[in-house]
Amino acid sequence: MKFRNLICLSIIILALGSCKTTSINFDYDPNAKFDSYSNFMVLQHMKSFPIKDKGKAWLHSAIQEQMTNRGYTENKSPDLLVKVMIKTKTKETTSLQRNDNFYWGSTYYPYGWGINTGINRVNYNTHTEGTIIIDVIDREKKELIWQGSASGAVKNGTKLNEQSVNRIIRKIFATYPLASKK
Repeated sequence: MKFRNLICLSIIILALGSCKTTSINFDYDPNAKFDSYSNFMVLQHMKSFPIKDKGKAWLHSAIQEQMTNRGYTENKSPDLLVKVMIKTKTKETTSLQRNDNFYWGSTYYPYGWGINTGINRVNYNTHTEGTIIIDVIDREKKELIWQGSASGAVKNGTKLNEQSVNRIIRKIFATYPLASKK
């Protein structure tokens, strides 16, 4: 019974340790009066990373929801412009696979036992991580008043769905100076 509990505990620790969290960063203009703005427009032009139309629609609706929850309305001649960028970065990791095992005899030591401590294989892995950056710009002054980003939000091999996009955008907008009214 204790062995089974030990195995379950080790599996849970490994599963939690392998999860990579999304890092949220933000910056804003402390002189900006966020409650004085009344409407916004999400810019459709994203040159940074190609996104399918379905993904653009998810981003637009998630941002629209967060901005309307703060009392803004979407308008064609807005006070605020919301710009979305997705940047990707390819990262490379290196891992060594060691061959630490006991043996009985070998070419170099034919009589007796020993330990082989040589490096058997070097693995090179590349993966792509992405960052979603949201800029809120005062249209009249043409100044950036708030920027929020989520690093590690887009990962190689993972498919984003509408729920995960909403969750990421909600985390980013949690740092927005004007609190949600809902």
